[in-house]
Amino acid sequence: MPKDFLGPVGATIADVEWYALGAIKKTASLSHAFCTLVRAKNTLAAAALVRLQLDTAMRIFGLTLVDDVEAAGTWLMTDQSYRKLRSRENEPLTDAFLHRKLNERYPGLTEAYEDGSAFVHLSGLHIKTSLWSRPDTPTLFFDLLGTDDSRPDEWFFELIDSFDQATNLAAELVAAFIKGRRAVRRV
Repeated sequence: MPKDFLGPVGATIADVEWYALGAIKKTASLSHAFCTLVRAKNTLAAAALVRLQLDTAMRIFGLTLVDDVEAAGTWLMTDQSYRKLRSRENEPLTDAFLHRKLNERYPGLTEAYEDGSAFVHLSGLHIKTSLWSRPDTPTLFFDLLGTDDSRPDEWFFELIDSFDQATNLAAELVAAFIKGRRAVRRV
């Protein structure tokens, strides 16, 4: 975060800047939780955090699409619905609109978002990730435990990579948003 983003001690912080600080805190909190869940081999909960990290990136990105970012910040800081904000093209800032729009800049984001949604909402993946087999038997077993202790560490590499990419995207968009605000203040 740029050193002069917040200003000196006692400086007033605009509502939209509080929102950006919240995004930084959420990104850091999700990162901490993800590491804890992967160490515990809790695939389902860790995979859902990829989608939550993408949600943070999408909401910061969405603020770059509105006409009046200050009014948007005030709206959000009074706990109003994000999806009631509108883009310059008068589109509501729904998750569907945001991931499609962000996918224009980051191809593959929509697919990652939809994959992550399968872990947020109860789906077939909640069953498929719990199935395992034993050598020399055609029978599949269903693990009711909350963790995947029998899985090798390598099984988590793709999940870790996905979370890393989502975290980097969120951090990149927050940094760009903050730098953009700094540039406007200097003018």
